[in-house]
Amino acid sequence: MITKSIYKKIGVFCAVCGLLTSCAEDTTEPVLQLRQAATLNAVSPADITITKDNSTAQFPEITWEKANYGNGAVVNYEVTLTNNSNQKSVVIGETGDTKLSFTNAEMNKILASIGAYPGQAYDFTVSLKSTAFDVYQNEATNTVTFKATPYDPNVDDIDWPYAYVAVGYPNWDYTTAYLIGDPDGDGVYQGWVQFDDATTYAILDGNDVTKVLAQGEVDDESKGFVEVKMEADGTLSQSWACNTWGVIGDATSGGWSDDTKMEYDKSTRLWTVITSMTDKEFKFRANSDWTINYGGDGVTENGLAPSGDNIKVPKESAYIITLDLTNAGRYTYAMEETTIEMSSAFMTLPGSYQGWSPEAESAYKVVSEARDFKYSGAYYFAAGTEFKFYDSGSWIGIVGDISWNETRTKGDFVIGDGANIVITEGAYYKITADTKKMVASLAKTGWEVIGDATAGGWDKGQVMDYDPESETWSTTITVSDGDIKFRWDASWTINLGGDLNALTQDGPNIHINAGTYKIVLDANNNTATITAV
Repeated sequence: MITKSIYKKIGVFCAVCGLLTSCAEDTTEPVLQLRQAATLNAVSPADITITKDNSTAQFPEITWEKANYGNGAVVNYEVTLTNNSNQKSVVIGETGDTKLSFTNAEMNKILASIGAYPGQAYDFTVSLKSTAFDVYQNEATNTVTFKATPYDPNVDDIDWPYAYVAVGYPNWDYTTAYLIGDPDGDGVYQGWVQFDDATTYAILDGNDVTKVLAQGEVDDESKGFVEVKMEADGTLSQSWACNTWGVIGDATSGGWSDDTKMEYDKSTRLWTVITSMTDKEFKFRANSDWTINYGGDGVTENGLAPSGDNIKVPKESAYIITLDLTNAGRYTYAMEETTIEMSSAFMTLPGSYQGWSPEAESAYKVVSEARDFKYSGAYYFAAGTEFKFYDSGSWIGIVGDISWNETRTKGDFVIGDGANIVITEGAYYKITADTKKMVASLAKTGWEVIGDATAGGWDKGQVMDYDPESETWSTTITVSDGDIKFRWDASWTINLGGDLNALTQDGPNIHINAGTYKIVLDANNNTATITAV
């Protein structure tokens, strides 16, 4: 007897054979054969100008008549868009459908990716490729074209004259370009720009990016966060790099002496800090110096002006403070109250070196700039010095012993209700503490000599020895012919270069001939000597 199972197997076998061959009249013709290529339909309307007002509307659909590879064929389509002016192309969709849909805003991003600039009309070509079972491919019988003019959504809220800082012009990207502008209408364009590398740039008219207003260049020594200014006559100037910004004033924990540092977010292009403020006054300043500072403009609620008025804090609270210097020349700030838990702004380090007085000016401080319970500071401690941390009335000491590394240049320890911390070897130390995790560390630090003339190159410096009596730093070092600089705490945040009699922050490299030298740095007076030995 033939079972149902056997009948089922025979049926499956026949079905498979049917897919592999055509009907009995012609057993040599394969099923998968292109019988009709796909055909693109015209884009209608064929001339589109994208603006802020129509950005959420639908872009004209891109549609086509399907390809025919025979019954049962699974067909997919790949759609490519080409900018006819530069021949840049991008695949804008892969689908089994016979259409692609986009909003104007979505298409605007696609146009930008293939080199279309705002306010300029371009011709684009749509091409189509069909694929059956990922094996058989065929181009559509035709291509179609349309004309489109993109716009820049980054300038939606700018109603004053502006210009693009086109880094690497003519190969630049308007979607990431910084803007300078003339919000005051006096013909002067200004704005802050982050230059990550040495580069050239052009200033392009915001209303017509084909019009070059000025050209500039940034070298390795001037790169960073700088203000670019273009006078009415086209003269271009740049400030020095202002890579640190902070709030300062009697409303802050540091008073009018110490800045509360802000952090820069490259995605939002805002400087931000979360900090407690009293109901007093503050300002913004760069590089912990009053040369470049901003206060209230006296006209608008949150507007800023160079060397402007002190800004009054409405009430004592914790705030998220943001500084916006990249909105096409209109400088503003914002203050938002927050309930985020914050640490104290600093702890003092009272000890045997100053009579164990926690609130005296002579007490060293470790600072928590972000108020995130993480503190740091760097000071000289003589051998035998004892100290503790002091935080708003609480004494914090060492629990257990310091765990030093093999070279005794860094030691970690637990903190809490413990004993005095004892310094066994006199040196300049960087002190860190985390009062959430209740751990701390001591690490030898200070000024170092670094450069391609040294054994460590520009990656690793040679730490100098500190003399507390003369308050100078010195080292004897053998160098090759090349350049050196001085930097603090293995970081380029604080560094000195230039004329040995007048060293400056971020100053030029110092050339030195091959030999062995004793180098002495007086960081308090920004001078140094280099003597052959």
